[in-house]
Amino acid sequence: MARPAVVFKEADPHAPPRSSNKHVSVDPEGNTLIDLEFIEEPLGVTAEQGHGYLRVEFGDALGPDKRYKVVRKLGWGMNASVWMAFDEKEKRYVAIKALKGYSTDLFKRNVTWELPALQRVASIPPPPGVESTHWPQLLDHFIQPGRDRDGEHLCLVTDVLGGDVKSLQIEVAKKKGLPLPLAKRILLHTLRGLAHMHHCNIVHTDLKHDNIMFDAGSADIAVLIEADPPRCHPPEESWECTVQAAVSQPLPLPSFSEAMTRTYVVSDFGCAQPTTLHTFDEITTCGLRAPEVILQGPWDEKVDIWAFGCLIFEFITGSALFEMKPYPEEGLDETTCHLWQMLCWTQDRITREQVEASKLGTQYFDLPDNPDDPFCNLKGRPRIYNSPFWALLKRYNVLEEADVFATAKFMQRSGVIPNCRCLRKGGNEPGSGQHRPSLNSSTLDTDPS
Repeated sequence: MARPAVVFKEADPHAPPRSSNKHVSVDPEGNTLIDLEFIEEPLGVTAEQGHGYLRVEFGDALGPDKRYKVVRKLGWGMNASVWMAFDEKEKRYVAIKALKGYSTDLFKRNVTWELPALQRVASIPPPPGVESTHWPQLLDHFIQPGRDRDGEHLCLVTDVLGGDVKSLQIEVAKKKGLPLPLAKRILLHTLRGLAHMHHCNIVHTDLKHDNIMFDAGSADIAVLIEADPPRCHPPEESWECTVQAAVSQPLPLPSFSEAMTRTYVVSDFGCAQPTTLHTFDEITTCGLRAPEVILQGPWDEKVDIWAFGCLIFEFITGSALFEMKPYPEEGLDETTCHLWQMLCWTQDRITREQVEASKLGTQYFDLPDNPDDPFCNLKGRPRIYNSPFWALLKRYNVLEEADVFATAKFMQRSGVIPNCRCLRKGGNEPGSGQHRPSLNSSTLDTDPS
């Protein structure tokens, strides 16, 4: 039987009705190919085929004791769908992240570490000055049987969250930089969450806008559900059946003033790993990857701090710190150009030791001929421009003069500027935290709550 080539398609309310989402063709070798286009998650595509999303109806009761009644779909991602449910025991609304069958199998084989990571951050007291509200609070977990060949679903029960920073930046800032007071609040809360994770010897590895969320505030969820009842998309064809996906209906986004009262949470531990024991090394969104990740060298919790430093820039300017594209004028492909930009912005050097310790080190850097020379040059020897970081921030014209230098200084302490993180030999041991930004930094000293 042919394996389908699955194409994801986000819901488009302006698109004309489709005659079918299933397209059958034959390749030059005579093999039958089935292309499936889904409005949301690819329901009915099996766990063996890399999916196996939870299929559930509104009103269904989940859990061994049928404790959780499904009332709404909040969203979905590459590894799970997230549902709002009513906890019949505690008489409250909760969120249930239901891993797809394929991802649950990875958990069972100890490839992924989300549940142990959530349990660890809950069991270890946070460091002084860090509240327990900046990471998900695991309330319960269970295995939910799946339909047909969907596999089983690891379900993680947490508090309902209000949405993610990516959506907030689109709503509040219209894809531009966030207002500085809000950016500072989000960054401070994010740093507190990371501090506790690293205190627990956990590396998030996937820090980005989408994975920083905020609480639901004082929203009356029952009233919201009544005003905006749960809905389903029209039926669509799947691999061997017809399916009907629920419409993703996250909670309404807050205004700027409301956002300034919310608590921000480092969420989605699906890619979390122990500091020193890694099950996979291809981590972090490309534009936020630390150099040691790109070069496939040894890494630890400092990769989160590098990503955090990049996010400082993105939150404030609304633009990515690094342009992910080739630079043909200098003869650089996309990855080499990424490394080149790092060297230009940081004015740092990559050492012989780092290159020799990395699988891809010599693919991108030339080892020096002189054995006494500790530094390596990027292949092609592009010119390394002296580009002060404050000058880049100033170019966007979104900060006052004093804030430009304060922000550049804080990014330096976050590791995106030299002498601060692990670009140089002699970085800290995992868990030491000596290069981490201070939680009391005046740069982020906004509402401490």
